[in-house]
Amino acid sequence: MGRRERPLAEDGGVVTRFAAGLRKLRADAGKPTFRELARRAHYAAGTLSEATGGKKLPTLAVTTAFVRACGGDVRAWEAHWRAADAALATERDEEQAAPGD
Repeated sequence: MGRRERPLAEDGGVVTRFAAGLRKLRADAGKPTFRELARRAHYAAGTLSEATGGKKLPTLAVTTAFVRACGGDVRAWEAHWRAADAALATERDEEQAAPGD
């Protein structure tokens, strides 16, 4: 039996919401183990687990492999990833433009 997933931060951030979506996709697919997903996706189980961790946005390649392994809509998730990536870029730009303390 695998480890339990750590709870996601309750910050409502872009990465947290994205990770929650991947977790739901996995749950809807019958909650296959990360080892099983790794076999299907051709990525390491740790990489796929990290994608659902909510610490950073996974790469598009990891995301699409994860989604495909769960039987999800790859096109929809590509659009979802691009929106999340753009939102993160906007957040970074705003942080860099903010006046110093």
